Amino acid sequence: MIEEEPELNIQNLKLKSPLSRSIIESMPRRMLHQGQGVGASIYLIETEGRKIAVKDFYNTPLLFKNLIAPYLIHREIRALQRLQGVTGVPEFYGRLDRFAFALEFVEGKPISELAAEELTQEIFAQVQQAIDGIHERHVSHGDLKRRTNFIVTPQGRVVVVDYASAVIGGRWWRPVTNWIQQQMAQIDNKAVAKIKKLGAPDLMTQREWDLLNQPTPLEKWAKKLLKR
Repeated sequence: MIEEEPELNIQNLKLKSPLSRSIIESMPRRMLHQGQGVGASIYLIETEGRKIAVKDFYNTPLLFKNLIAPYLIHREIRALQRLQGVTGVPEFYGRLDRFAFALEFVEGKPISELAAEELTQEIFAQVQQAIDGIHERHVSHGDLKRRTNFIVTPQGRVVVVDYASAVIGGRWWRPVTNWIQQQMAQIDNKAVAKIKKLGAPDLMTQREWDLLNQPTPLEKWAKKLLKR
């Protein structure tokens, strides 16, 4: 069983010079997403021949920034650390401070923007491989209903991004969290079928239709709670 792991200074293993907010702010950067309200901003920098994305809550409202953002940053970092080395997961370059972290910038386009003829069996195989690798580390992504969380690079590599909703299990002292993680993993496993249904329905198998038509225990509970 996987136990709680300390936060590692992974950036020192991949970059010659550790990143910090002061260093980042001295660099040219391009805004990729301007956060609104409590949303994080994401911007692009380049250093040591690498393109790096920075997720940053620094400019969010003060109360949220100081009370909530550090928890969200810590949780997403822990998921990324647990998943380092999994095929289809971006490289993590380290925490900048309580409000931001850096990771691999994945150049490409969301799988939702691919034409039906571009949605090949190889693409679907990579999607499932990434999901399986994530689950093998006792992590569920939690937001794979958003096809924008699958990026396909010009080389045809599929990368799963945005681990803000990830749930980490595999810790014996947290049985409820473990159960939630396992239930979320069942929902994650519907991703390939959902992508096919919306982008290439002709490729759907009967098993995939059945998978989408059979709600998981957590989905049943949620629908009951919302009275849908």
